[in-house]
Amino acid sequence: MTKEKKIFACQECGYLSVRWLGKCPSCGAWNSFYEELTHQKVSFNENQKPHLISEIKSSDSIRVSTTIGELDRTLGGGIVEGAVVLLSGEPGIGKSTLVLLVAAGLSNHGKKVLYVSAEESLQQIKMRAERLGIKNSEGLFFLPENELKAIGNVLESIIPDTLIIDSIQMIYDSEFEYPFGSVFQVRRVAQFLIEWAKKGNHSVFLIGHITKEGSIAGPKILEHLVDVVLYFEGDKLSNLRILRSMKNRFGSTDEIGVFRMDVSGLIEIPDSSHLFINNILATHPGLVFFPTQEGRRTILVEIQSLVTTSYLGIPRRTFTGLDYNRVNLILAVLEKKLNMNLANKDVYFNVSGGLKITEPAADLAIAVATISSCRDIPSPSETVFIGEIALTGEIRPVQHITSRIKEAARLGFKQAFVPIGCGDSFSEIKTMEVGWLGEVSHTIFKG
Repeated sequence: MTKEKKIFACQECGYLSVRWLGKCPSCGAWNSFYEELTHQKVSFNENQKPHLISEIKSSDSIRVSTTIGELDRTLGGGIVEGAVVLLSGEPGIGKSTLVLLVAAGLSNHGKKVLYVSAEESLQQIKMRAERLGIKNSEGLFFLPENELKAIGNVLESIIPDTLIIDSIQMIYDSEFEYPFGSVFQVRRVAQFLIEWAKKGNHSVFLIGHITKEGSIAGPKILEHLVDVVLYFEGDKLSNLRILRSMKNRFGSTDEIGVFRMDVSGLIEIPDSSHLFINNILATHPGLVFFPTQEGRRTILVEIQSLVTTSYLGIPRRTFTGLDYNRVNLILAVLEKKLNMNLANKDVYFNVSGGLKITEPAADLAIAVATISSCRDIPSPSETVFIGEIALTGEIRPVQHITSRIKEAARLGFKQAFVPIGCGDSFSEIKTMEVGWLGEVSHTIFKG
């Protein structure tokens, strides 16, 4: 039985409509709707039957190491055979470098890898491989192709264990007249590769571009189809790169991978706290230390504040690495509860290493840094500050307090200011329990 269905799809965002529209109601694009004629075949397989969970055999070796520890950590221990992983990130962030290192590592461990490059020539890939120190490998094959059927023929001929597509927006099916990069072509290519991966238990890495809005091109289409969504982020002005798991059907999304971009490629940073702090003995006004929680990993960072007299009609507020609204909320609490006059002050904040912090647990560290810089009095050395600040000035408990304290103690910190009720069970570090913002100001700055 065959049903014919006519729909119109926006080629910018994938919005579907039963009729043609001049302007997409979802993304606002004009003249972006194209007709998609689909044939839905409904068939019945009499041999198919349901199975009890006790009848399903489990596999002993379900995961395969990518040979990159930080990537394995983010994936939850390695890539699952038959899984489709989408790696996204801004242009030039290092996506192709990362997957090329994965391809080389897998091939050196006896896996057959096919790297399909739809954007770069073989000579360009060779130049990157030489820069990364990748030498000849028996099981690593490169294919400069962007037509889906040609890629399918190569897959049938060499049958690789792992397939890498760089990038999926540049692959198209010549049977359809839609341009590559359109939502229809992206969905068509993704469905073909996913079906191939599941049937043969092959692993697939897809590289996805980021749109101007900051989302993966064809966002919900790709995210819903694949098994794992990884986001590679970092500031182009900094060599720090962080790999985050946004979706993982086979593991947790609480882990992150930390890398440093060097002239020779990506370098893993298993112990990342040393990367973000310079000297725990430093005693400069406006400098405090905070153990931030990135997934399951605790990273010690420096929060730097500069409060200076403003000569502008409207004081300047510049916050790098912190949430703008959250910092303004804390400044308002300081003015109201501690009678600090910040109306004629320029306030600047910076987080060391280019890391971005959005969690409320950094509230106390932000407040102490502000008071320290405003009064030009350094905060105590070898001390971390943890706590969320309410609008009343109350300091409230936060999550992961145990891992934060243990990581601070491991790096040599001697003291921690924590909310009331959070400091009873730690013997490796001195904990100062505080319940109100005024207590912290009085204890540290004597008033």
